[in-house]
Formats: sequence, structure tokens, C-alpha cells
Amino acid sequence: MLPPTDSLSLEDLALFNELFANKFGLHFPEHKREILEARLVPRLRANHLKRFIDYYLLLQYDLKRELDPLTQAITNNETYFFRETNQFEVLEGELLDDLMEGGVKGRLRALSAGCSSGEEPYSLNIFLRRALGAGESAPLRIDGIDLDSTRLEQAKQGIYRPSSLRSLSPEQIERYFIEHSPTAFELKEPHRLGVDIQRGNILEPETLGTPQRYDMVFCRNVLIYFSEPALKSAIDNFARVVRTGGLLFLGHSESIIGLTPLFQAERLGTSIAYRRRAHA
Repeated sequence: MLPPTDSLSLEDLALFNELFANKFGLHFPEHKREILEARLVPRLRANHLKRFIDYYLLLQYDLKRELDPLTQAITNNETYFFRETNQFEVLEGELLDDLMEGGVKGRLRALSAGCSSGEEPYSLNIFLRRALGAGESAPLRIDGIDLDSTRLEQAKQGIYRPSSLRSLSPEQIERYFIEHSPTAFELKEPHRLGVDIQRGNILEPETLGTPQRYDMVFCRNVLIYFSEPALKSAIDNFARVVRTGGLLFLGHSESIIGLTPLFQAERLGTSIAYRRRAHA
């Protein structure tokens, strides 16, 4: 256990922020120093270390070995099915038809960046297949990417705890899931069709899906933790993978208005989306 006198100093914070910004795009401001300290303490204990600087040096020496538990510790994986569905609800009728026609005609491609354990891409899959009215035969592909390999494995297994289902009605749970136990609900196979889950990094454009561009990208409640340089890199990378006229959806507390000429803010119902511009 850490001695009471050892805490995350401002010097430690600066070193970790430099490392996290380069690798993950993340930045913890000074007022979140205690939050980062609490998240790192279990990793110090797991590695039998007493000082934060020792853990930093460990990461410099062997980041690959510590990468997965570190990612789990410092990233926010809070998510659940049908979260912020108003952004899904605008993807109906004429707008959905336009997206279908604007890219590869008759097909729809979406990316869930920062997909965690899969609740978002699977929710989007359920909604879009219903909106398209084609069910299992819908010409739809959704890619989900995240840094956390443990969460990605859970997404591939498709088994969830009740907390992930907390916004669903009993009828929806019965429709979409198989209950194996009171704490294990498996998403039914038809609702997983067309969803591909892989490890990817928003700051590494080569990991952002296939060469075909996306009609829409969802990256919600991720960029809020990014440093300014990482945020600009992320915007540029999204611009590379979203087709002209495609849409970028962010979390309600996130905005890129005024930060880039590559996307134009557009109100869609009660939501704001960012339309990929033809020229910048």
C-alpha cells in the first residue's frame, strides 16, 4: 500500500500527461489530479511500486506489458444500450435516404469510435436495421474500435450485466437478449450481424476501419478528455474517413465548432451533427 506521504505531484502529472497525450490523446488537467491518482494507485500496487515516478519509468521501459490494464484504468468506459438515442432518432426518413444515396449507393457504413464493450455499435445496429426496414438483410456495416482489449473481447462475446441494460424496458430485454442468469444477458445473434469489433486508436488513422469511407461516425464522450493537439489530430483523422456529406456525431458536452473548416455544424432535430464539407 502507498505511504500516506506519497501523492501524485504536479511534476508527476506533467510527465504522465505527456505520455498519455502521445499515446492516447488524453489529458488530465490539474483539477483532475486526484482522479488520476486514484486510478493509478491500483496499478502501482499491482506492480509492487511505492512512487508514481517509478510507475512512469516502468511505462517508459515496458509500456506494451502494462498497456491493457493502464488503458482500463485511465479511460472512461461508462456506457449502456440505447444511450442518447435522440442522435439515433434523427437518422430516419429523408436523412437516412440521403445518407444511403450519398455514398456507396444502397449501402450504409458507420463507425463507432471508442466503442468500449459494444453497447453503442450494437444499439446503432438495432436502430438502423429497424429504420431501414430490412432486418437481417439490411445493407449495413458498423465498425467498432477501442483501445481496451478487455472491453473489446466482451463486445465480441456480446454478454452483458444488468447495468448495461438499464435504459431498456423488460420487453426490449426479452426481444434483444437471452438471459443466462440474473447477471448475464447475451445479445441475440441477429442483432450482432454486420458489426465488426476491432482494436483501434483515434490518433492512428490506419486503424480507423477499411479504406471505404463512412457515411457516419459516432465518437461520443471521448474527445472531451483529449488534449488540444490530440483533438486537432482526431478531427483531421475523422475527416479522412468520413465521406463528403457524411456526418460526425459527438457527445452533447463536446463541440468542434470553430476548430476546423473540415466539418460544418448542422442542427438535426434536437441534436447537433457535423457535416463533412466538400472543400476546406
